[in-house]
Amino acid sequence: RNGYFPPWVEQLKRLGVDEEAARYASINHAASAVDVYVNVKTGDGLLDQAVKTVDGMLDQADKPDQAQPAVVAEEDKTIPAPPEKKVLQSVPDVPVEPLAPREVPEMMVERCKKEWQRETASWQLVGMGELADNFKKELPGMRYGINFPHTPELLESSRYGAKWLTKAFHLAGTLPSDNAIKKIRKMRPVSGGGACLKASFEVEYEKDAPGLHKKLFFKYPFDYENPKQRNDRMNSSINLQPGDLAENDAYRLLEATLPFPMPKYYFGDINNQSTNFILITECIPFGDKKKNIADFKPGEVEPAYDKFLDDEQLSSPIEYYRLMTQANATMAGWYKTGRLGDKEKMLQFFFDQTKMIPQSGLPEAEFKSKVNMGEEFLKNIAHFFPSGFISGANLKEWRRVLGIVNAYKPEIMSLAASNDDYTAVAHGNLNVDNTWWWRDEQKKLHVGVLDWGGLGKVCLPQKLWWSYYSAELHLLEDHLDELLQLFVATYRQEGGPSLDVEVVRRDFMFAALDQLVGLLGAIPAIYRVIPKKAWTGGEVKDRNDQRLRDSFLTRMYVMGLVLVTRMIFRFDLGRLCDDLMRMPGMPQKTLPPV
Repeated sequence: RNGYFPPWVEQLKRLGVDEEAARYASINHAASAVDVYVNVKTGDGLLDQAVKTVDGMLDQADKPDQAQPAVVAEEDKTIPAPPEKKVLQSVPDVPVEPLAPREVPEMMVERCKKEWQRETASWQLVGMGELADNFKKELPGMRYGINFPHTPELLESSRYGAKWLTKAFHLAGTLPSDNAIKKIRKMRPVSGGGACLKASFEVEYEKDAPGLHKKLFFKYPFDYENPKQRNDRMNSSINLQPGDLAENDAYRLLEATLPFPMPKYYFGDINNQSTNFILITECIPFGDKKKNIADFKPGEVEPAYDKFLDDEQLSSPIEYYRLMTQANATMAGWYKTGRLGDKEKMLQFFFDQTKMIPQSGLPEAEFKSKVNMGEEFLKNIAHFFPSGFISGANLKEWRRVLGIVNAYKPEIMSLAASNDDYTAVAHGNLNVDNTWWWRDEQKKLHVGVLDWGGLGKVCLPQKLWWSYYSAELHLLEDHLDELLQLFVATYRQEGGPSLDVEVVRRDFMFAALDQLVGLLGAIPAIYRVIPKKAWTGGEVKDRNDQRLRDSFLTRMYVMGLVLVTRMIFRFDLGRLCDDLMRMPGMPQKTLPPV
């Protein structure tokens, strides 16, 4: 409940299935069996029903000669033939140039070592009632045990202020004990992003010193009392819990061992009852967007980049995507070797999302309603696509593919998580807008990574999609094969196991399709920013409509729908879905009509 599920193998064991059978169920994607008890209230006979269901599926899986064929929709001969599928060659066993080594201050190394030794409490699930009762309270944090401010007004108040900030930094080991903060000034809100509220402020130290930042960045929760922010607060505090704790722990524990820099950590904490949190880091000095990128000096940070604007903001998009790919793969490889931190200890702080019970797709009625709304929206933005693309035949195939992905969501998710070689602790959304960039004296590009909310152990191909999902289609057409091979080669070189690049490609594509199903639910949010009549009347001409440029979430929803819809045909994802349904042991399901 509340969006959190323990490892489902453990759930099956609690229902009476022995461990060997439970793990066998996991490997064979018998995810639909858990729906018996996950999606209904516990009642008399439910335990027996669940066990019998699982046992029956396992018995059937032991009899491959009796396996039922998957239901495959009849091929629509009118759909334009996709380009010939590329066959990826095996990844060559040649060295990949590693990320540039970091210079990590000894004080940072020692601070992180002490944090790993700190005794800390585990997160307990919070319900809506607890949030409503406690969101106003100033309560002690889970990591440092002191009350903390959770708004800019509180931070600047007489109860907190410079004296409190000094104490907090001393507790976190980020400010030497013989130094102090004299003043807090220039508190300003920061716009952008959608995970929390943000502000920047400046501090004056008693003693300036190298490595101490005067301009700091403050993340804090949405205001539950503000009607415009309430849904966002419920989402972050309830649906995504404990994502804010994971972000704080990422900075607290991993700052010294990551293969790339994160903003320097100064203090962070969260209270389990109120879900209020605070995170203070250095404020990255992003460059001026009006300045010619060729005029940036070595070490000067480039402008903050946005999603779905690559061609106009990146000097050479593939250069940035190669580096993001290597950053993802290097971090994953270092996790596998223990270089990030002890793997068992890490999973005490960063939830193993690969062991979550695979969630079912949308119920039939809800899916039908959303796919109808999605089709209507695609017709209204037909001019966002190549001429003739939004045709009856293509929309029929679009509905068919989404129907398969929705129906087989538990199996798709179980398939991605079935081999631990393809999982690691990795950033959940290492995208262009969660990074900062600069070049050295030799013009070599470097990257730092922001926004660590919800850090956990994940399926790597799925999260690789979340690094690429705001790319231009032509970049994926021209470079996807290269990038996937780069990921596999770098991961292996940095300590990870060898991966099959075709499996990476498969799960990458299914992550894109799963996102497309999710984006159907965002259409009402699009209409709240740009009214439906503006779309039906052809008022929104293209992605350069000012309302799309001003609202990054709306632009992300619209252009995400466009990108993945085009990918269905460019990369022949209908065939991918058909191959899924034909896999041995895959259950037969009735698909929605198209």
